[in-house]
Amino acid sequence: MNCPVCKPSPTLELAPLEEGKLTARRCPNCNGHFIKSADYWRWRAIAGDNLPALPSSLDTRATTEAGGLRLCPDCGHVMGRYKVGHGIGFTVDRCRNCEGAWLDGGEWEALRVRNLHDDLPRIFDDEWQRAVKREVQEQTTEENFRRRLGDEDYVRVQEMRAWLDPHPKRSELFAYLQLKYRRE
Repeated sequence: MNCPVCKPSPTLELAPLEEGKLTARRCPNCNGHFIKSADYWRWRAIAGDNLPALPSSLDTRATTEAGGLRLCPDCGHVMGRYKVGHGIGFTVDRCRNCEGAWLDGGEWEALRVRNLHDDLPRIFDDEWQRAVKREVQEQTTEENFRRRLGDEDYVRVQEMRAWLDPHPKRSELFAYLQLKYRRE
């Protein structure tokens, strides 16, 4: 098996994860990891309960994704890229044939810090990817409002939103604001 990222491609070395319980192969140059699907599922069977995801404030890692197609180190097929989302700004590659996963250097550790390492197959499913797409759209909308309103007004509107959201008369307050400004 050769690294799908480095050129020339070094041979991947055996480098088990999770205290030796998960078989993985590591690139000696970029520290990326390849995990075969069967090895991952074998580890999950003995790992126990799925850990709850931890808040995104624990992950400060931002990466620049390398472009271009990546070929699976195991079977040579093209790998697909999947956004992790949930406050993590990188993608994970998965072989469309053998379902093995490639994680660039440090990505397994970043997933582990957030307890998302035990959700790896879920990252690749349609439901997860739809949620990531909604998350990106919401972030874009918020960024657009911040830019259009300016920082000071945006912060004030956020404070108002925080006050209105849990308010028991929220609907009446919205109706009042709309009525008040329609007349003017």
